[in-house]
Amino acid sequence: MVYRGRPSKSCRQCRKRDIKCDKKKDGCSQCSRAGLSCPGYHNPKDLIILDESDATIKRVSVNQTIRQSSSPNPLSIRLLPTVMQRAKGLYISQYVGAMPATSIFCFMQIFYPPMIHDIPILETVTRAVFMVNFSLSHGCHAALHHARAMYGSALRMTRKALQIPDEVMLDRTLFSVILMCVFERLASFESDESVVPRSHLSGACELMSLRGTGQFADKYSPTMLLHLTELVVLDCLARGSAIPLQLLSLRRMALDNAVDTSSLKWKFWDIMLRYVQLENSVTSGHRSEEVILRAEQLDLELEELACWLPAFVSRRQSPMPLNMSFAGTDIYPDCKSLTNWNNFRVVRLLLARIVREQGTRLPVSSADHTSLDNMLYESNRKAVDLTSDILYSCSSEVLSSQQPCDLSLNTLLWHLYVAKTQELPLGHLESSLHDQMLRLSTIQAPGQRATVKKILTSSAEDSRNVWRMWLKFGRNEFLI
Repeated sequence: MVYRGRPSKSCRQCRKRDIKCDKKKDGCSQCSRAGLSCPGYHNPKDLIILDESDATIKRVSVNQTIRQSSSPNPLSIRLLPTVMQRAKGLYISQYVGAMPATSIFCFMQIFYPPMIHDIPILETVTRAVFMVNFSLSHGCHAALHHARAMYGSALRMTRKALQIPDEVMLDRTLFSVILMCVFERLASFESDESVVPRSHLSGACELMSLRGTGQFADKYSPTMLLHLTELVVLDCLARGSAIPLQLLSLRRMALDNAVDTSSLKWKFWDIMLRYVQLENSVTSGHRSEEVILRAEQLDLELEELACWLPAFVSRRQSPMPLNMSFAGTDIYPDCKSLTNWNNFRVVRLLLARIVREQGTRLPVSSADHTSLDNMLYESNRKAVDLTSDILYSCSSEVLSSQQPCDLSLNTLLWHLYVAKTQELPLGHLESSLHDQMLRLSTIQAPGQRATVKKILTSSAEDSRNVWRMWLKFGRNEFLI
């Protein structure tokens, strides 16, 4: 603000023409003679104050820029990325760029960058997921606080959107609710709760039901249904609960509308749905003969489906190494293929355990002992081979090429954990399994150290339901 003194007593026209003003009361005579309208006179009691704030700021900024450009001082902090920009970059590098095209996180590319919208639910929950993942990867509690604040805003927006019929039918609204399920999982890793609330899963199923059969005419809704199936199945396995009837109805609706079910992912999750039903049958005390037959059938289907996975070089099946530097480990095309194979092996390991446990409960006569012994021997042999394959997938080249926040390392530790919980007669491989788990535990994300400790020290009772640990520890999708 600049003080410019008291105003002139002359009228504005005379000052402009640079002539003497006679300052007559009704108007100066100079204006009258020139045929001009006299604008009047300033109040001599007024002060002239000129606001030059913007101009001053601009001049100072220019001077600072000139001084900084010629100075050897470090890079200005204003040019460094913000925490949100770092969180976004980390999330995209982990979940979008490194994931296959069927990943739920790659599916974000349909909606991102977000368009301007009256109720920006998707934008808000996406930023919340960015920040909670950053918090988990770096052990940053401040980022978790900001993530929860944004998540609270997204919840309020969701309640508002659900009151508007047009908003309920939008893909972005459904996808926002699915991402809220992901947020809840990421935000609860270090909590003592074994599983997170399932209200968002129920809400997503309800939203899909409200959208009706017309939604399956495009390619997005079937993809979202697959991802919703994955989230619900893993939640049911962790809880030991049945598949919601609403999800089964949605899948029937998709089939009735000629949705393509030939993909590897659709077939895999169809098997997983039946695996959940099998686990429920075991809990309900169904006949052991029936349970064993169903478990063996599911294992056979998984073995046949695995033929469609990318091929790899198996050192267990080919003892003579092609290259001595890889001796003792398998060779996979990439980390995604390795993860896919191990996901299949984990489910087959759990099916083999069901066969062994149910086999010991069979009331058999002495004449049936031989067939029972053969069945148990075959189940044990298969489980040991699967465990060996998981162990052989941990090559030093794979481990050394990954960063501590890499999700494939996170998932691989869980695979080894499941193999350890089977309590199989592994012989010399048992010490190798323990050593690999210790090695992997040292290169996990800082925000998951407490969970890693639980994995290494868990008792047999705690390890009974490995899917609970997956929901607390598996930051990756159960990729296929």
